[in-house]
Order: sequence, then structure tokens, then C-alpha cells
Amino acid sequence: MTIDTLFGKEESPRKLRSIKFKQIRAVYEIMTIKEDVSQYLRPFTRYTSPEQVFDTFSFLRQETKEYFFTLHLDGKNRICCVDEVSVGSLNQSVVHPREVFKTALVSSAAALIILHNLCGAQHKLCNVKLPVM
Repeated sequence: MTIDTLFGKEESPRKLRSIKFKQIRAVYEIMTIKEDVSQYLRPFTRYTSPEQVFDTFSFLRQETKEYFFTLHLDGKNRICCVDEVSVGSLNQSVVHPREVFKTALVSSAAALIILHNLCGAQHKLCNVKLPVM
């Protein structure tokens, strides 16, 4: 017995095909909000103290889920972008540093303010002061 009798004659393909690879480009989606944001964020406001940020985003205290926001500031400490990085569950919010800095680089932010709310009575349990760099 030979290989030809077991499997048949080996046939070579008639025409070689070329495979074209498509180039994949990263696309960033810009979402347009059709709501009057000036009720929440006054335009051209410089944020110079933590109290200003706390007063502006105090509505997060009533939320039932944990949110993680980054505020992108320009060179004059004005908000140029608000990024909702993560919406968590009742007691946790998963955030990776890559997601925080990716949009900051795209928006050419000069500075970042990071916001994270604690749901319910958890804010009474947390009394940690972290140094800001």
C-alpha cells in the first residue's frame, strides 16, 4: 500500500489566495448631551478649593450606587470635561488607572480632580485623609 492509494493523489491548490488585513483604528465616541448643563456647572468657573467641588457635586450624596468621576481641568482650573469612569453597585466601584488617564490624555487635561461617592451610611465610616500630590 502506498500513501496515494490510502489518501489519493496530492493536489496542489490552483491559485494562491492573498489575505488582506483590515486596519483597525481607535475611535473615540463623543456624546452630546441635550440638557442645560449650566444649571449644574457654571461656565468659566475656576475651581480653587475642595469646598467648591464638594458643593458643585453634592448631589452625589443621594445616589444609591457608587460613582467614580474624573474632572479634567484646563490650565486655568476650569472644567473642560467630566468623565464618568465607573458606575458601581451598592458597595463597590471597580476602576482601573488606565481608564482614568486614557480620557485625560485625549482631552489634553492640565489637571485632574477625582470624585468618588460612598453610598448610604458608608461615608460616616470613612474618615481617611489622603495626601494630595
